[in-house]
Amino acid sequence: MRIATIIIILLLTFVLGDTEQNHQIDPDDFLHQFQTSLEEQGLEVEVMEPSSSVDMQGLVPYQFSISHDGEDSDTVFVFFTDSIEQARQALVKANFTISLITKVGDYTKDNVIIIQFAHDGNLDKYRSQIYTAISSDEE
Repeated sequence: MRIATIIIILLLTFVLGDTEQNHQIDPDDFLHQFQTSLEEQGLEVEVMEPSSSVDMQGLVPYQFSISHDGEDSDTVFVFFTDSIEQARQALVKANFTISLITKVGDYTKDNVIIIQFAHDGNLDKYRSQIYTAISSDEE
């Protein structure tokens, strides 16, 4: 498990790449647009209480449960950092204490980190909807 986590974290470093270092996404705006986009794509979205099951440098994630037509739900954690660099560091130092199947680092944007936990193991089930929701606030 530790080796897989280390490999995933190293891959995250490459996924983030070089971007504008000072651009920050406003949490309220992003969360509203993210949730609205998922719902407009036909997903059922339930806002959940923050959870301590994921530890990322003390950041408390916003948490959603997403599902469609009675399928098993996935949990989506949304973390906001103070900078793009802090997001990179958080991913490198991430300490995940949950043992469910996840996509770590697939979904990032500036100072936002989104982690999907697929309780049924099907990580592709909501992939396109999450990507669309992440990019939906771009103008």
